[in-house]
Amino acid sequence: MKNILKITTFAFLLISFASCTDVIDPMVAPIGLALKVPAPNGPFVLSPLDGDNLVTTLTWDAADSGVATASPKYTVEIAKAGTNFAKSIVASTTSTDLKAVWQESFINALLLDNGFIPDTAVDLDIRVKSVLGESANPFVQYSNTVTLKVTPFAQVTFAFTKNTDNPANAPKMISSGLYTSDSEGYAWLEAGAYKFYTSVGGVYQSTNPYYGDNGSGALVLNGAAINVATAGFYMLKANIGTTPKTYSITSSEWGVYGLATPFPTALNKKMTYNATTKKWELTITLSGGKPFRFRNTATTLILGGYDETVVGANYAGKTMTYNGKDIYLAGTTPASYKIALDLNTPRAYTYTITKQ
Repeated sequence: MKNILKITTFAFLLISFASCTDVIDPMVAPIGLALKVPAPNGPFVLSPLDGDNLVTTLTWDAADSGVATASPKYTVEIAKAGTNFAKSIVASTTSTDLKAVWQESFINALLLDNGFIPDTAVDLDIRVKSVLGESANPFVQYSNTVTLKVTPFAQVTFAFTKNTDNPANAPKMISSGLYTSDSEGYAWLEAGAYKFYTSVGGVYQSTNPYYGDNGSGALVLNGAAINVATAGFYMLKANIGTTPKTYSITSSEWGVYGLATPFPTALNKKMTYNATTKKWELTITLSGGKPFRFRNTATTLILGGYDETVVGANYAGKTMTYNGKDIYLAGTTPASYKIALDLNTPRAYTYTITKQ
């Protein structure tokens, strides 16, 4: 009998000890995390024409874990509607704030970087993730889901297309940045009637919207075809962010000038357009250690070396800049060089220098 009492007492002690020590991971019960319907709530058609505007502000109630504790950290997640967040995308910084502000540049870049198609509306499911604790097993809660319709955009682009031609094969133009509308490009044009075709979902085709002349020298949707009277190499410009919308088609011939060129250095050494390579080319003796740049022979337009400090209309890509830096050759003695200027890819102009 005494042995039975001893065993029973020991068992109660073990139970009491376990009850006192098993408090490392207390149980918590979620009570709520509510994402509010944003105001405004769309649909949102993002655009590069008005700058980096506010799209909307997401707000939510604080998560309640059921116990008094430190504030959880929140992250906004988005996914294509109906996918149950199988491929969730983080759409905010992680913080203890109870809101997230979406600017156009942020949400637009986020959508494009994750494979969403420009100019195509998409329904986005949105939720807020709450994380409590920093351990390997944090307490996680998710809010309700809100769905918004958003249409992202790409940089302003055009295909300057001759009537009866396929816009996909036409010379292209692009703006100097994501939030500018000053599109430009260069191309050899045959005589004929042309229109500025837009892209839809990154695709150029004859059924897409196009811009033409309004009868007064300005651009308008579905306007009249623009006549190019003489075949030649042209600089193309269009700006649909101005009032009125503007365009220009300017004959463009190029040359080399600077102290590196033979005397007299004040004059352009004119280059020749090669219809096969579609580049401006020139073989010339240049002095090493002295500068030169490229200049349009009909205007004061200059293309120089890349200047990382220049943005906006003077941006000509990552190799060249309008009014950019001087270009230098190695060495100090004169030598014969073949120079080629490639203006075929808009805002990505390049040149090559090959010693003969």
